[in-house]
Amino acid sequence: MNSWCKCFTMAFLLLATLAVSPLPIQAEDDKAIDKVDSSQFKPKTAEAGLAEIETLLRDQANPLPVNERLTKGLEMMDVVWELPSETELKRKMIWMRFSLRSALANMGQEDSIDLLKEDLKTYSQHKDPAVATEATDALLVLEMNMVRSLEPGERMAIIRKKCQEIEQMPADATAGRLAMTLARNLEMLNDPQQAADIADSLSSHFAKSDDGDLKKISDDLKGFSRMINLQGNPMRVVGKKLDGTKLDWQSYRGKVVLVDFWATWCHPCVAEFPQMKKMYKAYHPHGFEIVGISLDRSKEDLDTFIAEREIPWTIVSNVTGDEKSDENALYYGITGIPKMIFVGKDGLVISTDARGEALPKLLAEAFPDVEAPQAEDETEN
Repeated sequence: MNSWCKCFTMAFLLLATLAVSPLPIQAEDDKAIDKVDSSQFKPKTAEAGLAEIETLLRDQANPLPVNERLTKGLEMMDVVWELPSETELKRKMIWMRFSLRSALANMGQEDSIDLLKEDLKTYSQHKDPAVATEATDALLVLEMNMVRSLEPGERMAIIRKKCQEIEQMPADATAGRLAMTLARNLEMLNDPQQAADIADSLSSHFAKSDDGDLKKISDDLKGFSRMINLQGNPMRVVGKKLDGTKLDWQSYRGKVVLVDFWATWCHPCVAEFPQMKKMYKAYHPHGFEIVGISLDRSKEDLDTFIAEREIPWTIVSNVTGDEKSDENALYYGITGIPKMIFVGKDGLVISTDARGEALPKLLAEAFPDVEAPQAEDETEN
């Protein structure tokens, strides 16, 4: 997970904590609530100031109503922003501000989104290019969130316009970041061919660059295009099984296959295993297979995990020491796991989102004559 995502996740968790906090209007002793005077907030360092903000937001015993705490956190953040700080801290504050403003908007503060736009536009002019890029990307994320509420035709027009704007930019790190953000939102179009065309067009913008990072972005965008268009088409899977032998993907033709991109360190991935085991036990005798593609960097840890959990299906491991070294994940632009793909007997992909409740339904449709296992509450130890 990259640094901006970690920052955004941390801010989101802060808000999740607030969501379960009480919303008192007045302290129990009926005394007026003492609001922190921003003029008295004078941290010695940006790090100390941010820590104080996080304490304010996390403290469920704080008598201030949540909306006032969020507002106070934003005021304090204005002070911290002006202090000398490293790039990463500035990037972190951008996503915290994004989360706090969004939460206030959800609470009914009508001008919160407009204020957030103004903040991000200001930060996008920051003298540090990395901070400016972060803010520009956050602004695009905000715009994409708002676009989701529009009609399909309006969504298409806006996304195509954003694509054109990115392609008119120099092929640099900022344009690459924006292209990846736009690509991650293409699913809202509900038009695989149009979405794939946009991803291909963005990929071409970076394909001729001599910069290795930009070439990687071009490859990832091409992968997005393949994934978007995968349903109804054959899938390619390559690599070595845990015993070192080559996977023969063609040998699975005539069987129903679940291709699962996962890792031992991915808790949501492991949480799928109890159901997968139950489905495998019920349907494997009738022609159901699972091919797990591990993104683990340590084969030793992977071997231990498989042995301890008694995983019965085939595992592919293309470990090279790089977190995203798996050729299949790169080929299909897999940037988040678990990713579970359901392939029919004819080798054509039926679904690119086969996790959770979707898997039993897909299997019931693929094997109508097989009695489906009963649902049970299970947890993976």
